[in-house]
Amino acid sequence: ASQQGAQIAHETPATDYMSYSEDDRPVAQFMTTYMLGDDLYDDSFSIDDANGDFLGECGVGLGETIGVGDPKKVQTFEVWLFDKNDIRTVTRVLMSDHAFRDESLRARLQAKGEPALAQPGQSFELETASLRVMARIVDMQYGSGPMPPNSYFQQVTIELAAFKKESEAAGEF
Repeated sequence: ASQQGAQIAHETPATDYMSYSEDDRPVAQFMTTYMLGDDLYDDSFSIDDANGDFLGECGVGLGETIGVGDPKKVQTFEVWLFDKNDIRTVTRVLMSDHAFRDESLRARLQAKGEPALAQPGQSFELETASLRVMARIVDMQYGSGPMPPNSYFQQVTIELAAFKKESEAAGEF
């Protein structure tokens, strides 16, 4: 499943930022795909500037599951951003429709990060002191089986585009 996910991520067209001005282009762009059965899915990416200097990391990992048995039936993902210049890691919790409607689960996961209902085409931003990541759900499909409808994911493809925030001091010179 992880190899199939990697293949899908590789073949999925990324957002074309070439029409943007050079200052508005991401310093790094990544595509990641989870497939049902990849119980160890945890994709992280190093964010480096043009000089190769480390700025931070971003990624997507498994969150909560539903039911028992293998493969794990994932109902939430954690999309996160770490900035070497910030003391906190920012996280957004992407939730299946069924999980999002579960008030107690949503309240419990609030401590990990802002909960969001996962929907195809949805974009959201993660922001730290010096980095901003635009995340976009490129594609997703729910699994089917003996679980409640729209409760776990069969496949999710997420694009992450990391931008360096301009320091306020840069405009003063």
